[in-house]
Amino acid sequence: MATRTDSGETRSSVTLHLQYTRGRHGAGARLEVVERPAGRVGLLALRGWVDLSAARGIERTLEDLAARGVTRLIVDGSQLLHIDYRLVPRLADALVEFERRAGSVGLCGLSRYLRDLFRIAGCESRLTWWPSAGELLDARPAAGPELRTDAPRERERAS
Repeated sequence: MATRTDSGETRSSVTLHLQYTRGRHGAGARLEVVERPAGRVGLLALRGWVDLSAARGIERTLEDLAARGVTRLIVDGSQLLHIDYRLVPRLADALVEFERRAGSVGLCGLSRYLRDLFRIAGCESRLTWWPSAGELLDARPAAGPELRTDAPRERERAS
């Protein structure tokens, strides 16, 4: 979808709803990719329970985003309920690999419980954490997802 802005420039965006697993404890995501002058920006909002099948789907999504030229990624975990603790290092590796191949990754919105899983697995220091997706997004409402460049890049301290 392409939209024309007030400044006359054209921006394209796409939104997908991904279903990784089904059932009572299913996992899915809402993926939004926006074309910006500085490059493609993705917002991946995860939800549900992440098991092995869902983790594989998330890995494929990250690989696909990197291959399609997404250079900035925001992973919002505010609707994520559970991650199998054995899969936390695997997910952290996938996020670090995306960052190495494609660009920056900001992880935000995780509950204290989920942050503790990353901390206990020894993965917390490998990722960039933010309290919420709103702090990562540009303040201009019509701008679409864009990582803020004026925000401090230090990691949030665990409460």
